[in-house]
Amino acid sequence: MKRLAILTCMLALAGCAAAPLAPPGTVVPAERLAQAVQPGVTTKATLLAQLGATSSFRFDSGYEIWRYLTPGPAGPVGEFVVVIDPQGVVSKARSAPAPYQTPPKK
Repeated sequence: MKRLAILTCMLALAGCAAAPLAPPGTVVPAERLAQAVQPGVTTKATLLAQLGATSSFRFDSGYEIWRYLTPGPAGPVGEFVVVIDPQGVVSKARSAPAPYQTPPKK
C-alpha cells in the first residue's frame, strides 16, 4: 500500500515536471503589438500565430488575460495586456509601463 502511494506521488510529480511552463511575458516590440491587435477583430489564433504564446490567465467565465512585454535598452519597459472573450476574440487591449523597472547597470 505504501509503495503504491509513493509510486502515485512520483508519477504525479513527473507529470508536473513534463508540463511546459508559461513564459513570464513574451517580449514583443510595441509597433508590432499595435499592428497585430485590434479589439473586436483579432482572434486568439491570430495572436498565437503572429506574436506567440505568453503568460496568461483564464477566468471561470471563459475570459482570458494575455500579457506581453515591450522591450527597452535595459530590459522590459512596458506591458501590453489583451482581454480575450469566451468566443476567442480580443475584446480589449491596453499598454502601460512595466510594473517594475530593472535598475541600470553600473
